[in-house]
Amino acid sequence: MQLILFAGFILFLILLTPATAAGTSPYQKIVSINLAYENGAIKEVSSEIQYGTAPNLNLQSGSITGLLLDSQKKTIDEFSIRDPRIQTGTSVQMSSGGAAQGLAGYTDYNPHVEFGVIVPFTPDLRYVTMVDSLTGNTLISVDLAGPISAFQTMYPDDPDMKSIPGATPAGTFPVPWEMAAILGIALIAVSGAGYFALLRRPKPIEVMVVDDEPALVELFSLLLSRKGYIPIPAQSGKECLSILETHKKLPDLILLDIMMYPMDGWQTLERIKKNPSWKRIPVLMLTGKQPTPSEAKKYGLCIEDYILKPVKLQELYSAIEYVLTRKKFIESEIRAAIKAGYERDLVCEYARLRKGVEVEKKLLGILRSVYTTAESVQNDVTRAIDDVSAEMGSREEKLKKLQLQLSPALSPKAH
Repeated sequence: MQLILFAGFILFLILLTPATAAGTSPYQKIVSINLAYENGAIKEVSSEIQYGTAPNLNLQSGSITGLLLDSQKKTIDEFSIRDPRIQTGTSVQMSSGGAAQGLAGYTDYNPHVEFGVIVPFTPDLRYVTMVDSLTGNTLISVDLAGPISAFQTMYPDDPDMKSIPGATPAGTFPVPWEMAAILGIALIAVSGAGYFALLRRPKPIEVMVVDDEPALVELFSLLLSRKGYIPIPAQSGKECLSILETHKKLPDLILLDIMMYPMDGWQTLERIKKNPSWKRIPVLMLTGKQPTPSEAKKYGLCIEDYILKPVKLQELYSAIEYVLTRKKFIESEIRAAIKAGYERDLVCEYARLRKGVEVEKKLLGILRSVYTTAESVQNDVTRAIDDVSAEMGSREEKLKKLQLQLSPALSPKAH
């Protein structure tokens, strides 16, 4: 009854919220820039102006700052992106016989990678400059004189092109709404995962909700929608995997229940982390099941959080935002340490423990709260918790040593 009333209250709020619809100009344009990291430097591969939905520059944050500059190189706007060379996640550890032994965190660093940046075009835009947020050094500055000239030649009747000094005289190439829509859709269709598409309408984070209770899936989907997330409902572990296989864009985060049948949450997690295309997706366990010592030991380093139902609304929102923010922060630390010359294996081990130890400490707190207060707790359970605590403590000490070793690069001044 409480669940139904709560869902009804959320729906009531939705009905009270007025719907809005914003008109879109057929002359919206974007600047699409293809870049590549080579030998530690960013090089321009290509750049062009196209019709499409104009971006919002507040979509994401990261260690690279982008500046939109006018002809006098004064800042019009700015944005941030993460370092495209760094990817973090978890994967399944395999034995020599090919059997899954558990999950482990990892960090990939690819010094040679191509990526793209899409920003909104305005008549006063002349340069797109990328700056290292840590050092303030300019990584690349893209001059848009060529792309502007090319676009003026193709579409001289475009109002923005007419307002630019030296614009081509009006010709016979009007740009109807249908053409702009088709070009915008085509751009979205071909822009790969390597692009940091900064859409003017802020692109919400996609969160998959996996639970075998349809009412809970619907409720959490409503709650996520109210916060601006795009929910992706899945009513079983099997449906979760099926959606991941067929969904064009992978979710930014997964909320995963444990007590499901026939495939439970832990089995689903292992399947996700075993797949190279899915293993980077952050997974938060959202469940009514208390963790066991063996589960905490096996999965503690691999999940992003463990949230017990019933959960307070703000706790859920905060957990999602914290996980995404922590991921970006760790990536910036990795980049700073590698740039400072520390060995890659050392930095990757730090990144693995930086997140994992934090989650393990929360799991240990839950274990102690649940089992040490129960009257029927057996000695073997207590010993198992002590063993888990000892292992986690060892990893925490290792993390502290790594933090001390990497402190010149991880200090606030270094950032």
